[in-house]
Amino acid sequence: MECVVFPKFFQTLTSSELGQTLRSIGFDGVDVMVRDGYWVTADTLAESLPEFVRTMHDFGLSTDNATTDYVDITDPDLEHAVATMAENGIQQFRLKGFPYEGFGTFASSFDSARRTLAHFEKLGAKHGIRVFFQTHGGTLHATATASLFLVQGFDPRYIGVHHDPANMICQEGYESWDKGFDALGDYLCMVGVKNAAAFLAPTGPDYRLRWRREWTTLSEGQVDWREVFAALARTGFRGPLCMHNFYERGIAGLTEQTRRDLEYLRTLLAEAGLD
Repeated sequence: MECVVFPKFFQTLTSSELGQTLRSIGFDGVDVMVRDGYWVTADTLAESLPEFVRTMHDFGLSTDNATTDYVDITDPDLEHAVATMAENGIQQFRLKGFPYEGFGTFASSFDSARRTLAHFEKLGAKHGIRVFFQTHGGTLHATATASLFLVQGFDPRYIGVHHDPANMICQEGYESWDKGFDALGDYLCMVGVKNAAAFLAPTGPDYRLRWRREWTTLSEGQVDWREVFAALARTGFRGPLCMHNFYERGIAGLTEQTRRDLEYLRTLLAEAGLD
């Protein structure tokens, strides 16, 4: 199963340094970030994307997946951006997502999101690329089953869902992994790999013990990845897995902990027969 990385916290590296670092850790590929302040930006996509892809390929890393901030279907540059990603070998890319704006807004936001996905489905079919969103707190799609309501009826070749178990622990949306994977079926196009847990800590001006949720190392959080992979093995899904290493501890520390996480991940995959 292909293991790629969402390289958000490796931002201080050049693209060549990034490729060398990720290859040394042992990743198969990189999730191409199309965001301001990173190696590829929307404003420079035509130039920066081919250059970044070539650099990653030089280090033997795949670049089949991308994360973007695209969601505005009125953007006059949108179709050109989608075409550019497809022309550079991107097979699927993540949208910014659809936020929940507060009580009384769900129905209108849901309808708007469906219209947006319909537009992206047409672009995907035209250019041969899939568009997906991530289960994420604060959105209309915090869970797998909520995501299914949004994507139901669209062609899973062009519209998909990135299931992120740890977001459903750290943010909102917990439901059983079996049910989530079962519900998504062919819409499942990526699984996010990280971990999180709830902790009691003295917080606020009165230092009262309150629950807070934080990211953890992959082996130490509340997501039981053995359970996740046991459920995933029944689906026939074989990747990609996208690792998110949210460790703000400098490049050396980030690299070492990411290496440990990937080693742990591959051990669990082997146990589940998913390697």
